[in-house]
Amino acid sequence: MISENNKLSDVVSNNIDLLPILHRLGLSANIGERSISEVCGINQKDMRFVLGILNTYSSADYFPKPDDLELQPLVDFLIQTHNYHKQVTIPRINGFIEQLKQHMPNEKLLIIVEKYLNQYIRKLIQHIDFEELEIFPLVKMDNKYDVNSLKIKKIFKQHTNVENEISDLKTIIIRHIPDNIDMNLVHDLLHALSHFEKEQLDHARFEDKILIPKLLKLLSK
Repeated sequence: MISENNKLSDVVSNNIDLLPILHRLGLSANIGERSISEVCGINQKDMRFVLGILNTYSSADYFPKPDDLELQPLVDFLIQTHNYHKQVTIPRINGFIEQLKQHMPNEKLLIIVEKYLNQYIRKLIQHIDFEELEIFPLVKMDNKYDVNSLKIKKIFKQHTNVENEISDLKTIIIRHIPDNIDMNLVHDLLHALSHFEKEQLDHARFEDKILIPKLLKLLSK
């Protein structure tokens, strides 16, 4: 478990994938030799919230209690995560596919992978837009507003395919790797997809297990 007394630099050194998470939390500067408590104090961040996020991304067996995370900071973090995937993750994955196509422009596997991925990304962007336009603004609404809970629960249904779709795409690639392909690029692509899959699952857990129940409870008062 990551604690408030751990040096933040040590935590990131042990799991370099936490570096973009720090950036989303607004903690990528003033790290030095400081503890997590000290860095949170300098950047005026809620330490309990930060620890909940870092531990969730560090351990598959950990997940914070709903009361440990406030709604507005969670929504801000989820929006930062959306932006990261739109601006960094998706272009990176598309870049690997484009590099592979340059070497094998008529390879059937790459045509299938690109089509599959584009369909997934379109659905993902629609889901992101739905959340940011229809769900996240509810956090700032007065509790007396009459909100259709079916709209909020719609997120659950949209998350059900997250576990399968990227996994299926990885399986397609692994089963049909052609001869003479650049295996380093294939590895980079599969690694990026695996990281994307894990982040999507963690993202869905934050929404399904914390955001939605707390929002439903808040709006039912």
